[in-house]
Amino acid sequence: MKEHEFLALKTHEFLEMIEAIARERQTLKIKRRTDDTVILTCHLGIPISHIRFKTKEQGENLIVTRKVNLLPLFYSSLPIFILLEAIIFLISYFRNLDNIFIYILVALAWVIAIGFLIYQTFAELEEIFRKLYRIEV
Repeated sequence: MKEHEFLALKTHEFLEMIEAIARERQTLKIKRRTDDTVILTCHLGIPISHIRFKTKEQGENLIVTRKVNLLPLFYSSLPIFILLEAIIFLISYFRNLDNIFIYILVALAWVIAIGFLIYQTFAELEEIFRKLYRIEV
């Protein structure tokens, strides 16, 4: 969880800005919006993460708490990993191959893909905050 403070901003203005940024991006979709919370889904073919922005007004300022949930990444990519390992197992079973390095290569490819998808989530967050902090005159 990370907190940001925005000066002289109201809750509905902030949530409208987040929705506008999400509509511009191909990988962000609005999952749910309430009076003080918006939840975005980041996806690249499979759901990667849920990003939750919760706002709290403090005088003239707005305190925004950001929370990233990476659980969708693991429950949506784990079946793909298991399927790849099963295919490799079937190929090695019918061809009588006893090479363990193939399994290790598939597992390393999965770990690299997971790393890229986590990077994509935080790149989207950087893009959101870059657009939020931009001041137009």
